[in-house]
Amino acid sequence: MTMQILAISLYGKNRERRDIILEPGKVNIITGASQRGKTSLIHIVEYCLGASECMVAEGHIRKTVDWYSVLLQFPDCQVFIARAAPLSGVKSNSSACLLTEKEVVIPNRCDLSQNTNMDSVVKLLTRMVGVPENVTEVPQGQTRSTVNLSFRHSRYYLFQSQNEIANNDILFHQQARDRVPQNIKDTLPYFIGAAEDDRLAELEELRLLKRNKARLVKQIKEIESVKGDGLQKGYELLSEAAKLGLYESKNLIPSENILLENLRRIDEWSPSDSVSDDTSDPLVILERENQSLLNQRNTLKMRIREVQDYSESESGFEKAVNDQSYRLKSVGLFEKFESSSSHCPACDNVQVGESRFSMIINTALEDLSSKLEGMNRTKPRISKYMAKLKQKQSEINLEIKRVKGAIGKIREQDYQQEQFVDLNIMRAKLAGKASLYIDSVNWSDNSGDLESELNLLEEKIECLSAKLDPSALKEKLEAQLSCIAEDMTVWAKELGLGYSGNRIRLDATKLTVISDTPDGPVPLEKMGSGENWMGYHVVTYLALAKWFIKRARPVGRFIFFDQPSQAFFPADKSDSGDLSVIEKDEDRETVRQLFKWIFKVVEELSPDLQIIITDHADIDETWFQDAVRDTKWRGKDALIPAHWYE
Repeated sequence: MTMQILAISLYGKNRERRDIILEPGKVNIITGASQRGKTSLIHIVEYCLGASECMVAEGHIRKTVDWYSVLLQFPDCQVFIARAAPLSGVKSNSSACLLTEKEVVIPNRCDLSQNTNMDSVVKLLTRMVGVPENVTEVPQGQTRSTVNLSFRHSRYYLFQSQNEIANNDILFHQQARDRVPQNIKDTLPYFIGAAEDDRLAELEELRLLKRNKARLVKQIKEIESVKGDGLQKGYELLSEAAKLGLYESKNLIPSENILLENLRRIDEWSPSDSVSDDTSDPLVILERENQSLLNQRNTLKMRIREVQDYSESESGFEKAVNDQSYRLKSVGLFEKFESSSSHCPACDNVQVGESRFSMIINTALEDLSSKLEGMNRTKPRISKYMAKLKQKQSEINLEIKRVKGAIGKIREQDYQQEQFVDLNIMRAKLAGKASLYIDSVNWSDNSGDLESELNLLEEKIECLSAKLDPSALKEKLEAQLSCIAEDMTVWAKELGLGYSGNRIRLDATKLTVISDTPDGPVPLEKMGSGENWMGYHVVTYLALAKWFIKRARPVGRFIFFDQPSQAFFPADKSDSGDLSVIEKDEDRETVRQLFKWIFKVVEELSPDLQIIITDHADIDETWFQDAVRDTKWRGKDALIPAHWYE
């Protein structure tokens, strides 16, 4: 027994707890009328086991419950998982309470508190169920992402919801969702056992062996390309050394010892002329001096321009002063001032003493004369400074011309120096070739070791490649599905399903059930009748469960079926669940035989398989009534007690 469910509990916002107790290793039936919460049980269990979204429908449950929980039974312990209900407008809640003990007592609401998150819960379930920590392989050339195997991927084989169990378009749980079909195809080989648990570890080992092989092959090719045919490569290197001046003898085909001795000498060669640094390079010094002279010349140009601007402004001022002086002198009143000092030159009235007008004119003339005299004294100094600046400018121009000439001569000399540098570069390359060749001369002594190592790698690669061959994996998967098909075929006949006279099998490529008829394969979608669709879903899930049990695969040991008999019950007459509401006698018998057959299979696999069924059906027979858990959810009885919301 890998994992089965002992209880499903709901914690109300009123601090009360509602328990649904189940029995491991048996059929557990929750029967009741519509809208009593039966379908919500499958969503609650999924949510507690790590579903990314809480699918519980809006209504009394959402409004009254703030924690959902399940109690799980493992071979050596019990695990209690409680998960907080999503807040309003949110799809899920990662808060969780996890308890693991030999025997867990379901805690009351006051004792319930968050101590972990759902990622940790899923990791624990993955480890306890025994799902290998592997990443699914993607065929070469395909771009889809790999899948990290976990407990979540085993849930595809544990649940059949109401809209899945009688659906002819899909077979597995959540198969209608995006990317889920591909995930099922990728993980099914691992859960069935076609892909061994250590397959991916061996795939990684194979990749490492191939990388080591490539490294060895590359190393051997490099040595062979250097060594060439015997010592021929060495003689070619010696001939090249003679052209570059590193070998002076005329004998270009000496003995092996002399050849190796000269090649070792070439290997030790180094340039005799050290490269000078920038501080002592004459070209660098002259370039710096040239730049300094250019900066000085630019500074002089600016100063000369400033002096010229000043001289031009002073000349303008002198012209303005002279013009003013000429205007005063042209008034023509000076003679009157001298001939008749007692009459005013303006009004011709008799005056005593010097005229005030005459005083103003004379004062203005004296001031203008003083300014003109000052300007005349400044002119010689400005001219002298300007001559000095131009002289300095001429000297700098000559110096720049001299420096540029020296730079040109040095650059002519550098051309020859560059040729010398190129020669040294070629010699250095030759020295490197000689070094590599010398290292490879003794290769023949250890080539056997390299070849042996390569042969051993190739043997391991061949064995692992054969073991991990995708076609071999496909063949093994098909063989195992063929074994599963034997049970499917027998059970389909026992239930009297359509097309059951032929071989019934699971198609892992198309994820559907196939009936191999003489006229060709008939898929589930073309079989017709809700009875057939529901029957083949149940047959497939129980056949897989039997295989998982017999092969000890890492999948939970329970299956949750929701409303398997829905195809037979009229929607308006299903409250009682009594088979008498089904009109046809053959339909009533089909429903009875379906449940009876499920009980038979569980009994054969006891105690390793637990079946949980939520359904309208309420068969008035002892074997069925003994399997009914909790009260029958009819009238006021339901998953949520009435006083929680009334």
